[in-house]
Amino acid sequence: MSLFAIALALSGCVAAEPPTDATVSSSTWLTITDDGVGTIHKGTPFQESALATVAPGAEIRPIQTAKESTTVWTQAAFVGDVQAVQFFKGPGNTVGEIHGVAQHLSGPNGERIGMTFAQARVNRGSCRPGKSLWVGMAICKARGASHVELVFSIPDFDGPFDRLPSGEVLNEAELQRIVWRAT
Repeated sequence: MSLFAIALALSGCVAAEPPTDATVSSSTWLTITDDGVGTIHKGTPFQESALATVAPGAEIRPIQTAKESTTVWTQAAFVGDVQAVQFFKGPGNTVGEIHGVAQHLSGPNGERIGMTFAQARVNRGSCRPGKSLWVGMAICKARGASHVELVFSIPDFDGPFDRLPSGEVLNEAELQRIVWRAT
């Protein structure tokens, strides 16, 4: 086993610092689980009426946003003026993917937009470097949830972008998206 592989394996455990009100909201509108987001799950039709059931008072509006390898027009749920989630069409005109982008969401292990990598208690070994439009980001599997990924921005990372930064830099990365995929 190489020194890099040993270091990578050992760096998976991080000391967690408690989230603060200044950095992470304590108000929860939705929880993203391995099964889906709110009322949306595998097989939900990609129709405005079905998407609007994701949260009380949600309004569906068209947006343009970046996925890892492309920019697309899609639909998003807004609660008031806050964009909460973005929906992406999957096979058979069903919801194939949802990106949680508001601080008022929680992930399957209590992760919240705005948390640092250390606060979210993510295992470095579950992460890979982002590519294309998400270069310079860390894409990590959520613990115990095979359908959920966590996307972290790494503000002070200057590369190389084909690998993750040091543990010290990665611990300060900030959660930007919680991504659920139907398959």
